[in-house]
Amino acid sequence: MAIRKRNRITSEFSLSAMTDIIFMLLIFFILTSTVSPEPILKIVLPKGVDKDHLPIKPINIYLNAAGEYAVNDQKNITIESLPFALETELKRNLTAPVSIHADKSVMYEKVMELVSIANKKGAKVVLALEKDSEK
Repeated sequence: MAIRKRNRITSEFSLSAMTDIIFMLLIFFILTSTVSPEPILKIVLPKGVDKDHLPIKPINIYLNAAGEYAVNDQKNITIESLPFALETELKRNLTAPVSIHADKSVMYEKVMELVSIANKKGAKVVLALEKDSEK
């Protein structure tokens, strides 16, 4: 009688192919990822200073809720004459920043128009904010 070998199905699983694939994926993700040493939106803001201690007095542009403009002490300025008024103030002090004081009800477009005018004149622009009152 001939002895036959039985073909058994084994339930063994080879992990060597699986570990190769895992290491390849690990190497791929390490090489394609970028390492960021700092968070993208980490912002360090400067501390505020009193107006009395400013090294250079800023040029103030005012815009109220009624749409009236003023530059420093000059009132009743139209939007058409604003670039000329700003230019004369900048001639007095070329390094003075331009501080824009707009009412909170003024449309954002109007404020950005003021920023654009000051940028065209080569001035550094800052937006004025109200101080938080201590509670």
